[in-house]
Amino acid sequence: MTIKDAVYVYKLVGGDKLAWHGRYHTHDTGDYELHLFLEGKGQFLLNRAKYHIEGNRLFLTKPREFHSILPDAVRRPITYYAILFEPGEPEGGDLVSLLGGARGPLSIEGRERFLLEDLYHLAGKQGPRNRRAAEYLLLSLLFRWYGPAKTGEPERDAQKSGAEGTGPGGYVDRALEMMERSVREKLTVTALADRLGLSGEHLIRLFHRRLGITPFQYFTRLKIEAASSYLSGSSLTIQSVAEHFGFENPFHFSRVFKKCTGLSPMDYRRTFAAK
Repeated sequence: MTIKDAVYVYKLVGGDKLAWHGRYHTHDTGDYELHLFLEGKGQFLLNRAKYHIEGNRLFLTKPREFHSILPDAVRRPITYYAILFEPGEPEGGDLVSLLGGARGPLSIEGRERFLLEDLYHLAGKQGPRNRRAAEYLLLSLLFRWYGPAKTGEPERDAQKSGAEGTGPGGYVDRALEMMERSVREKLTVTALADRLGLSGEHLIRLFHRRLGITPFQYFTRLKIEAASSYLSGSSLTIQSVAEHFGFENPFHFSRVFKKCTGLSPMDYRRTFAAK
């Protein structure tokens, strides 16, 4: 397997950037592309079919399949990862057969977005070991998402009760939406639980049962994910980025950022600013 390109786009809404990412195009024979939309509202065109863009929705485009984010259909800023890859050999034969049966979009768990974040960071770092680690991670994810044992959706639906989603799964979904809207705030677990009418301990238990991490850990990763785009796509100082996303100070931000990405904010900017 070879990863040919890895792209992270934050808050795509209009202008030349939307025109570029919204162009109608295809890829060479042998090239596949994953598109994981983290947030936003719009439409994704795959050949002649139009699909709604929403949070944690995953698309796979195959060789010679035309695709595009429809520029005129964007209603809320879109954040997404795109990973262009070629299966190659020796694992390519089984993988091509597996991906050949993939149809339509998938809905993934919220925590799985951070696996794409890790993959993006690894693919952007120098050195064959990092590149190979990224490729093995991608291979694992493809078999996880498109393998014959893929049974996620019914279980997720069953976690919700009632049309309003007021069961355990519904509370977590509402918490995730609040976090995504409040990524610049200093939102505590207690405040989040209060908005949902739960105790902090109960919310932590629901989160851990559903996502395997605490609300605080998830919210911190959301902040770092958003901050990474500002580091690579703007000239804001590290202090300004830290303040923008509600960190106590640049030192706290740098420590958390390196823990999540493996790079300091300055090294991250050097590595990814050209993308």
